Amino acid sequence: MTEGSPNLFAWAALALFGPLMVVVFARLRPHAAAAWGMLGATLFLPEVIGFDPPYLPSLDKLSLASLWVGLGCAWTSARRLRAGLSWGTLGFFGLMAAGQLGTALTNPDALVTGAVVRPALSLYDGTTAVFKDALLVLAPFVLGRAMFRAEGERRELLRILVVAALVYSAFALFELRMSPQSHRLAYGYHPASFEMTLRGGGYRPTIFMITGLAVAMFFLAAAIISVVRARTRSGRTATALWLTAILVACKSTGAIVYGLFILPVLALLRRPVFAIPMLLGALVFTYPVARAAGVVPTRAITDVFMNVSEARALSLWFRFDNEDRLLARALERPWFGWGSYGRQRVFDPRTGDDTTVTDGHWIIVVGERGAVGYIGAFGLLLAPLFSIFRARRRFGSRAESQLAFGVAMIVAASAVDLLPNGLFSTLPYFFSGVLAGAVPSARTAAPRRATRGAVRAVAPAAVA
Repeated sequence: MTEGSPNLFAWAALALFGPLMVVVFARLRPHAAAAWGMLGATLFLPEVIGFDPPYLPSLDKLSLASLWVGLGCAWTSARRLRAGLSWGTLGFFGLMAAGQLGTALTNPDALVTGAVVRPALSLYDGTTAVFKDALLVLAPFVLGRAMFRAEGERRELLRILVVAALVYSAFALFELRMSPQSHRLAYGYHPASFEMTLRGGGYRPTIFMITGLAVAMFFLAAAIISVVRARTRSGRTATALWLTAILVACKSTGAIVYGLFILPVLALLRRPVFAIPMLLGALVFTYPVARAAGVVPTRAITDVFMNVSEARALSLWFRFDNEDRLLARALERPWFGWGSYGRQRVFDPRTGDDTTVTDGHWIIVVGERGAVGYIGAFGLLLAPLFSIFRARRRFGSRAESQLAFGVAMIVAASAVDLLPNGLFSTLPYFFSGVLAGAVPSARTAAPRRATRGAVRAVAPAAVA
């Protein structure tokens, strides 16, 4: 729920992003322009508002970023962009598209609860949802996979990420002291209720993002990369410490817990352990089945948090309780779900009022799209974690392996956060695409093995 009204500058920022991207792509190398475009739009464009063209999804900050950066990459490096469309990528997106169309075709009935009527779905709803997924899921993944395949390009992307986080930390410090006002001062409105920014006797910075959770997850990603860059001697330890301190100052419990686990792992392990992000990915992918089977110890998890904070424990219990009710609703139409317009929620049969709260992105996807849509959406996000694990021995250097490990931990942490929280940006899919592009192929590893074999074969002959 917004507070205030967007000013002229808010609409101008969205409208002028396209021309700005033309200038950026004309002046920078394509991969650097793509990095600045995706990160810049996410971090600085106004939230919530967007243009509504006919027969297309709303063009807000996230879809405009994918659209204009994609057009810029097609203009400057079309061949590379086509290389980002692998059969696996198309397969998972095909499942998402089939799921959206299947959802539309299997929900032709209006839902009547009390005095409230929630509309039936049509093929128009399905096709519009496919276009939306193409902009918000497929495009960021393909851009990440296509534009950052070389080690040097990934290094520059991660450097840009850290620079952007250092700039953003100044806004965070301002809002920690003065309250979250950056979005209102620049664009004339708060994109969400101001009460959501209150935490621990102070504030959680939101800057130009929808919630403090989104800001904290961005700083977590930047802290992860800053630690890895310090380990590979391409960055400074002081930067890693600073961004870690900003992460803690954001007062987002989930992001801080992820950081307490991930940052020491990155700093202390001598070699990357790609099994860690892979196992986290497997946990996320199988979570709906585990919840439906009742094997997730929700009571024990709540009791653990009760020893830390009663408020956090009650919040977690509230989420688990709503998940149970929403999951039972989703299982009534397990394959394609209930669709949009809030049809997947639980309503009071007399008044028609919504009686549930949806927090986790996973339960939203399961309820709206069913099992088919879930496999497509989360399969595309998580598949690179399994691919990088299988190819972990093919990296040409330890530094390259450590950088890929850092990106893998960003993707894994983002995926785990989709269990209790929503999907607030396209960055998880963008970094997943970057990780997919970092997977060494068997063709690049084969010459090294052949060369070593040739040396072993020639050595005895030379001695003889």
